[in-house]
Amino acid sequence: MAEAAGVSKSLVSLVLRNSPRVSEERRSRVLAVIDEMGYEMNLAARSLATRDNGTVGILVSDLHNPWAFDVADAARPVLEDAGHTVLFSAATSSKRGGVDRSTLQAYRDLRVSGLLVVGSVPDPALFHEAIGKAPIVFSGGGPDYIGSADIVRTDDAAGIAMVVDHLVSLGHERIVHVGGQGGSAATARAAGYREAMQRHGLERNAAVYPADFWEDTGRAAAIRALTPTDLTQPTALVCLNDLAALGAMSAADALGIDVAITGYDNISVAAMPRLSLTTVDPDSKSIGLLGAQTLLGRIGGANHEPYSQQTITPHLVVRDSSRHGLG
Repeated sequence: MAEAAGVSKSLVSLVLRNSPRVSEERRSRVLAVIDEMGYEMNLAARSLATRDNGTVGILVSDLHNPWAFDVADAARPVLEDAGHTVLFSAATSSKRGGVDRSTLQAYRDLRVSGLLVVGSVPDPALFHEAIGKAPIVFSGGGPDYIGSADIVRTDDAAGIAMVVDHLVSLGHERIVHVGGQGGSAATARAAGYREAMQRHGLERNAAVYPADFWEDTGRAAAIRALTPTDLTQPTALVCLNDLAALGAMSAADALGIDVAITGYDNISVAAMPRLSLTTVDPDSKSIGLLGAQTLLGRIGGANHEPYSQQTITPHLVVRDSSRHGLG
């Protein structure tokens, strides 16, 4: 193919990897020969030759959470613009909370140059096992992976504290948290909630109703919170994320209870007028961009610094859902 196009084999490789270092004239010439010869690139075969094959993986922890795709959408063009082929997949299996080992096997067979994992995963050791010495960056997860990989994450405790501060400023005192489960990100948000309640002198009202990042657990926890056995029914629910908040909204509607509800992640549907969900924006774009840039710095061994944890400050997005519950 290289001989037919009148270029070197290394230049053909750069074209196949969509490298920006190739001029348009040479790229067009190589692509024309590729089309004429009916060539189709075999990633598996290419991976047998070298670990540095230009292929990187992006795995999202949960296909049901739009937040993960916001992060991945920001990361992907950064990796592609650097000349890498990006393989996108889900980290979890159909069994809730399980790891899709077949996906990890595929990345191992392809000998990817690096891996960007978006969100929290049950066992980070499995990912190191899958890709050997290739670098891994965890974007948007909790601090579970300190010392074993680079981390780019939102300041979970600070984000939840912003929500509590906002609700207190509106006059709420009976504020409970729907969350606490699903990994260290959930633990950090629960801790941020308790610290903020204590700071406002409201620790007597603090309570955490267990839920994870899924809508059904948010709904179940909200039902428990809104049907107390005494007269301390909460006026506000601070939810672990937007999906749990949607479940809590469903529960409040079913019970006919007017209560303030907030989320975390600022997914696109949160802005819909019918929902108008007050939430924390973790700056998903920055998490994705910085995660991809960090991975690029590790690929090829260019970055020899110790593993880093980079924390991005979130901001509060106030909408109508937090203005309920006070009559």
